[in-house]
Amino acid sequence: MDQLREIAESPSGDELRLGTSKAKLRKILVGIDFSGPAVTALNAAKSLAHQFVGTLFLVHAVPPVLYGPGATPELLEADLDTARAQMEVFISKVDMGSIDHRTFIEFAEPTDLIDGTARAQGADLVVVGSHGAHGLEKLAFGSVAESVLRRVPCPVLVIGPQCRENLDSIRSIVFATDLETRAFRPAQYASSIAEEMNARLTLLHVRKLELKGAEISSNGVNLLLAQTLRQLLPPDAELWCQPKVRVEVGNASEEVLRVAQSEAANLIVVGVRENSTFADHSPCSTLSQIIRGAQCPVLGVRGHLV
Repeated sequence: MDQLREIAESPSGDELRLGTSKAKLRKILVGIDFSGPAVTALNAAKSLAHQFVGTLFLVHAVPPVLYGPGATPELLEADLDTARAQMEVFISKVDMGSIDHRTFIEFAEPTDLIDGTARAQGADLVVVGSHGAHGLEKLAFGSVAESVLRRVPCPVLVIGPQCRENLDSIRSIVFATDLETRAFRPAQYASSIAEEMNARLTLLHVRKLELKGAEISSNGVNLLLAQTLRQLLPPDAELWCQPKVRVEVGNASEEVLRVAQSEAANLIVVGVRENSTFADHSPCSTLSQIIRGAQCPVLGVRGHLV
């Protein structure tokens, strides 16, 4: 409880609090594996590129194949040519219009290529589709989408298997935070995109029911948490919107999904924790469950620049 009071009484922590910066999503990288989720991801990226007058970088990693000592440059180049032809067919399925786009196809692991290309090109955003792997499948192979979330320096937009939104119009944004990670940067993105899109903004924190040893009432806790949520936003956010603040009780992923549905959210924004061992292999993590169940895209933002 003392920690809760410290958070509520420290609106700026050790970070400089600035006004809302205009969202800049002009370099958008899209991970392409030629699957259905990748089509949805490309359509979402295309909508954002149109909104922000951006350039798309379409990245496909050709899985390294162990040919053995007999592999020849001609054989490797043939594999790349096949992937290039697949990319042309894939792009033809989406009306790119006048949007500038470039392709990057290399032998590499998907996460390594996406991360390296994002850094080399100075990407403002990475967009990836998620197949929603879980259980033994995820424990064995991990999740490329979540691995990318924890590797690349820029925000990552994940299009989950239940996503029904195409991002042509963002009218409602839910920013969910656990208040334990450094949340100012994710809050900055949520408020900036909400301003750019003239969208409603809901700030959400989900707390556990237990208040063992609490010195104040449940209502008092909720008031302190609501105050802390408001302090995450830049001071000038009040000039253009009246954000809704919600403090809910229960399972974090279930409540985030429930609130997103009740607010008719077109976008969920969450903070992403720092790297941890096997974080992308945990089928029960809150982030995994949100991505698998969300009917709208999920934007993950690292708490620190990396």
